[in-house]
Amino acid sequence: MVAVKNLFHSKDLSDKQFLDEVICLKKVNHHNIVRFLGYCADTEGEIMEIEGKHRIVEVQKRLLCFEYVPNGNLHHYIKEKTHGYEWNVRYKIIQGICQGLHYIHQERINHLDLKPANVLLGANMEPKITDFGVSRCISEEQGTMVTKIFFGTLGYIAPEFIDKQQISFKSDIFSLGVIIINLLSGHNGCIPEKWHESIDAPCPQMKRCIEIAQRCVDTDPHKRPTAGEIIDYLKETEIIIEKDLPTIDEPPRKKKPIYEPRNDPGSSLHQVVQRFRALPILTLREHSRVDTVFAELIVPECLLEGSKKPGRVPFQLLQCITENFSEKREIGQTRFGRLFRGLMRQRSVAVMRLLMTIGFNDKMFQNQIKTMMLTQHKNIVQFLGYCSNTEETVTEHLGELVMADIRERLLCFEYLSNGSLDRYVSDASCGLEWRLRYQIIKGICDGLHYLHGNHIVHMDLNSTNILLDDNMVPKIADFCLPRVFAECQKTTLIRKKIGTRYIAPEYFLSDGVVSYKIDIYSLGIVITEILTGKKKRFANDLLLESWKKGLLHTSSADLILLEQVRVCAEISRACTAYDPDKRPDTGRIIEMLLETETDGAGAQGNLLYMEFNELECILKGAKKPGILSHQLLSLITGKFSRQQEIGRSEFAVTYRVMFL
Repeated sequence: MVAVKNLFHSKDLSDKQFLDEVICLKKVNHHNIVRFLGYCADTEGEIMEIEGKHRIVEVQKRLLCFEYVPNGNLHHYIKEKTHGYEWNVRYKIIQGICQGLHYIHQERINHLDLKPANVLLGANMEPKITDFGVSRCISEEQGTMVTKIFFGTLGYIAPEFIDKQQISFKSDIFSLGVIIINLLSGHNGCIPEKWHESIDAPCPQMKRCIEIAQRCVDTDPHKRPTAGEIIDYLKETEIIIEKDLPTIDEPPRKKKPIYEPRNDPGSSLHQVVQRFRALPILTLREHSRVDTVFAELIVPECLLEGSKKPGRVPFQLLQCITENFSEKREIGQTRFGRLFRGLMRQRSVAVMRLLMTIGFNDKMFQNQIKTMMLTQHKNIVQFLGYCSNTEETVTEHLGELVMADIRERLLCFEYLSNGSLDRYVSDASCGLEWRLRYQIIKGICDGLHYLHGNHIVHMDLNSTNILLDDNMVPKIADFCLPRVFAECQKTTLIRKKIGTRYIAPEYFLSDGVVSYKIDIYSLGIVITEILTGKKKRFANDLLLESWKKGLLHTSSADLILLEQVRVCAEISRACTAYDPDKRPDTGRIIEMLLETETDGAGAQGNLLYMEFNELECILKGAKKPGILSHQLLSLITGKFSRQQEIGRSEFAVTYRVMFL
């Protein structure tokens, strides 16, 4: 995914200023700086009325292309009153901003507009500095500069710039100090009077950040530390904390953990819940101790890293990370159970609490776990762990209170931020750009091919069971009732009929006979939805005509894309054939898709198609940022459609592009 920033045409934006910004952006390459991918400086003839007459005027088009950063900007998280982050996350944000600022100062770049709105947050809440629109490159000989132009944002501008129009690296340090105060106090923009007196500083890191912020906002720029010195100050507290921790040879200090093994007589669910209820609300204004509490949890490595083998997860832990399965943590429901988002050490996981339906026994649950442990593919939702827990509780039975065992079964998966595919299906006139739709179709086919290759039939493939990650990569989900075929089997018989309206007709007409071709039928309906926004059959000529309107006629690359649309339409029709024997298998479907890619790229080889490949290489880090055509940026943003707009300021509009 990429972000395209379309700068407004303005007299204030000179060629030199745009060139300076591009030079600054091309110089920087750091994990705490938003990655620059390319730029466009073009002109287009537009008809305008000037002095009562219509004239053709050359209008400058200036655009910048960056990596897409999914969690928005820091300004939102500072002013948010009901949701926030524990001190550990805020400290990492402060640390990351300091590292990014230290890097650009080493590159002799003065940002001059550092503020929370210009700090974006990545998938793991890592900060990335952006917007170098007013930045200046300072030579080795220069220390302080004087400028007649006023820029920056009130509340973050250093006093010497307001009084004497002087700018230096210490101007950025002042802005950094205000940001740190914002993160500590929960205020945006201005510095509250006696702000440090109102903050309870329970840990050395927080105390050190208060001291740093006070020095950064000193009215005398010479008394402010450099970004490098600030990083050293922060490291000192980390060393102190590490020294304070017990060594391998030293026995750990006795401290009551929030989660204890069940065989410990002192352990109870009540104690766990009460300890979490005692914590303050997680906001940026209140300095919670959740990081300390989570550090005490016995957390399975599979949940933290996602790379370990899935394993058993304690029920108490799942209660804690979902706030006792609260409504505000609920993210959806399926016919198998309720879904919750669990937060743990800056990582999100999805927790499915299965419905305790009659007939769903231990053997079925064990088979389900074994099946999910077999699957590991980029287009399959990653299974992280499971829980089977029995609690003895008092319940009413036939008018009397009795003791009963309550069984809970839960599953843990990776959390996918963009939700399910059904939220994005639409016709050709709006919604996702074709290249992204094609990549989604291809990814679903790859995932289903993997399942069938492992003798697994999904039996409930539909657009709500296909989830999308940060990069809109599709992942097949919901394996609550899969059927695992023996290697020699091609069909099997099941007694209880399951599935949705996506299910093949033979399933209802042949007493529950199941084969891989049932999934192929469901795949055909999903592809139809992606092409048209509907589940019904369509006329090929009408479909192609609607897609022609959405593609540029001037580029031969459109012929390639239109051919992909045609082939996908052909695949969807073949998949939904009434006779299951006439449906293609996943291997043949993938071959058909690959043929359109090979023929198109080799035969057409046009500039626009090459530009797409160029941008993809830049995004992957294989090439350096370069010039991008206005035609390309117009195409991938849907001609700068408002539907793809993600931000607007007085200087520019930013669009999100989901096509790679």
